[in-house]
Amino acid sequence: MGQLVCRGCGGVMDTSGIEPFTLCECSDCGTTLTIPQEMDYLKLEKVLGEKSIFKVYEGYDQGQNLNSYIFILEKDHPEFKNFANIVKEDALALSTLKHPNICPILNFGEINGNLFVTEPKMDGYALSDYSPETQGLLDVDKVVDVLQAAALGLAVAHHKEFIHHDICPDNIHIDARGNVRTKNYFISRFTYTYLQNKEEIASSVSPYFISPEKAESRVEDKRGDIFSFGVLFYYMLTGKYPFSGKSEVETVYSRIKKKKPADKSQVFSTEKPTMLTPETVDYIAPAAPSNYREDVPEELSSLVMDMLSYHPVQRPKFTEILTTVNLFKAKEEKEKVVSSAQKEMVRDNKETVSTRTRAIPVMKNLAGDLDKNKPKKKFFKL
Repeated sequence: MGQLVCRGCGGVMDTSGIEPFTLCECSDCGTTLTIPQEMDYLKLEKVLGEKSIFKVYEGYDQGQNLNSYIFILEKDHPEFKNFANIVKEDALALSTLKHPNICPILNFGEINGNLFVTEPKMDGYALSDYSPETQGLLDVDKVVDVLQAAALGLAVAHHKEFIHHDICPDNIHIDARGNVRTKNYFISRFTYTYLQNKEEIASSVSPYFISPEKAESRVEDKRGDIFSFGVLFYYMLTGKYPFSGKSEVETVYSRIKKKKPADKSQVFSTEKPTMLTPETVDYIAPAAPSNYREDVPEELSSLVMDMLSYHPVQRPKFTEILTTVNLFKAKEEKEKVVSSAQKEMVRDNKETVSTRTRAIPVMKNLAGDLDKNKPKKKFFKL
């Protein structure tokens, strides 16, 4: 007999004969819940969709006692055995990546022939929930704090030769306690590996955050993460994307700088619509963030533009990014301390001056009252 404990009243519900993922209601308290699919110590509670060749579920990992996202490799895929080895190796390696600013892999293994990886389901929100159109631009200091924390985790990952391959607002998370974490390391890396030699690689990530080398289907190394992080920094500061187009394809091609001359007679025709290729989409260098916001310091604006360099070799490393950000924050802190001290001095001076100016007229009044009691002297006779 299938059983399920109601999270509302704690009663034991009989779920015999009910298909997994069916929405039900407790007969005692009326709490609605979904019948999970049991897979040993994993409970699959909600189907979230598919990513690469994984089915993604929201569920509960009883081994770790945590709500989790569960990725299960498709058993029927023709390349299952080959990818199973990749999954095991990458999951084992990523399980060693521990940092407060990185969402870790909780668990991985095989249950009844199903290869799975779990990650914790965090409270809070992703940066993709931020909308500059409806919420307005964020304070520069707040943007710097959030992205500095993300950069700390990414710097550690790069030091250990772990590349994310999909830095975007969806994958930067802020939990209810304000902790910033980069997430989806496993699935982003696997997707890159899975599509690396295929034409679909350019469509595997957000068209706004893709690096030029990935847009050209070239090999992307750690410096691809730097470019995507630069786009994220640019967007959080200005509310705009440095590269964009009328469609996703045009947006992807808009960041490709070196292009071969196109045969216009084949590309443009009155008989068929215009074909979008890297040769037909113009490269337009983005304006610096300081052009959109006067309160963006020049050192931050220049740093972002360096991260957006077309040539990977010209982009700074995360350690260099953190150095610039730390110096900026130290300078800002010093200026705040100096400004606060100056305001305190001005306040003290005002209090001293105002006390003296109040005492003087009181003395004059007293002197005037005393003079009235004295006989007036005559200096001439009438």
